[in-house]
Amino acid sequence: MSGLKWRWLVFTVLFGMVPIIIRLLVSGFDLASRVPMFTASDFIALGIVLQVSLFNEIKYYDLDDVDWKQVMMGASALYMLVYAVLYVLVLISEFDKQIDAQLILYVSIVLSLVSLLLCWAVYDRLTISGRSRG
Repeated sequence: MSGLKWRWLVFTVLFGMVPIIIRLLVSGFDLASRVPMFTASDFIALGIVLQVSLFNEIKYYDLDDVDWKQVMMGASALYMLVYAVLYVLVLISEFDKQIDAQLILYVSIVLSLVSLLLCWAVYDRLTISGRSRG
């Protein structure tokens, strides 16, 4: 595993998973089951952290393929927008029970996994690009 991908995994993925890990720990110690094991906001936070790191890495990485770079930055910005909308829906669902909070949780889990796979693929490409230059 390359140094770039290793740093991304440790500093971005683990940092983004901190809310999920803390909630799991607290939920494990909560004998009355007042704290849910998973919430949409934790997965939304992970997705935002992943997409911001991806956007930043692509923006400042010197790539020959400018079109690919612009497409990936646009996709990352779109994902951030979708996560923002999901977060607003989470906030609204706290007082409006017509919003399906469970569906938001499932969508946020799937999107954060898609973001993780997308970031993995992009960091693979950046690593290969870096090797071919160096």
